[in-house]
Amino acid sequence: MNFKELKKFCDEKIQSFPEYEKRYKKEIIYAKRYYDNDINLYELLQGQLGKIKSQYIIPFLLGFTDRVTEEDLEFKYVKTGSSGGVDIDLDFDPIGKQKIQEYLFEKYGNDRVLHVGTFNKLGPSSSAKDLLRVYKVDFNNSNNFTKALDSTLSWEKNLEVLKENKKDLYQFYIEHKEILDLAPYFINKIRQGGKHAGGIIILDEPVYNRIPVDRITGEVVSAFPESAQEQVLDEVGVIKFDILAITILDVIRNAINMIEEKLYLIEEDGIKKIVPASYIDAEVRKF
Repeated sequence: MNFKELKKFCDEKIQSFPEYEKRYKKEIIYAKRYYDNDINLYELLQGQLGKIKSQYIIPFLLGFTDRVTEEDLEFKYVKTGSSGGVDIDLDFDPIGKQKIQEYLFEKYGNDRVLHVGTFNKLGPSSSAKDLLRVYKVDFNNSNNFTKALDSTLSWEKNLEVLKENKKDLYQFYIEHKEILDLAPYFINKIRQGGKHAGGIIILDEPVYNRIPVDRITGEVVSAFPESAQEQVLDEVGVIKFDILAITILDVIRNAINMIEEKLYLIEEDGIKKIVPASYIDAEVRKF
């Protein structure tokens, strides 16, 4: 049974169980991801008869389970995308990085190669700082308050901590409560866009046909969130190449250039290495 057949069958069966419709809609999205990754979910479930947990709707609709229990759903996350969430990292020296980027833009075109956009989101501290600046509250007092906020805590939890441990800063909050109570509305909102240091995407067609874009300092970049927590590009089938500049490679090249001897590429014990003439001479004298 392919996905189209499975969905058609389940769509008809769920009409008899309207109380499960909301959960079913969530499950069918995950079911498609199996098929998108060449995994036949129907055959997979058939091979696990007797082991399928009863909190799932689709196995129940297919007749693989005889009831549905009210338990938390445990989805096996099957990721739709190109690289399974893994970037392709390429390391060059700073000069090499620039040359590679220029080569890619020239070879494939500016409409098919672009840098990855990044987005900075407001946290408790930055939200409060921006609001206090807009309302022209004294900077020194504002700075003392915002520096005490913990980005890992919610706004409400931060206020509790200040109330218990830093009475003077909590008093600052009370004095500017009307302004600072706006902060939770801005937390997690995008503050500004930027460009990834080394992230580039290469497409097989013009970018405008595939993904939304943004413009950063005049340059077109991808407009999807991309971070350690979110990999939206991969989910829509776009691989991100990290073309990185490794400064230590400059150090190695400069060290080689400082050697005033002729260098040779040799293979010793199965390992290829670059050695100066004095190394060769020393080895020859052993015989």
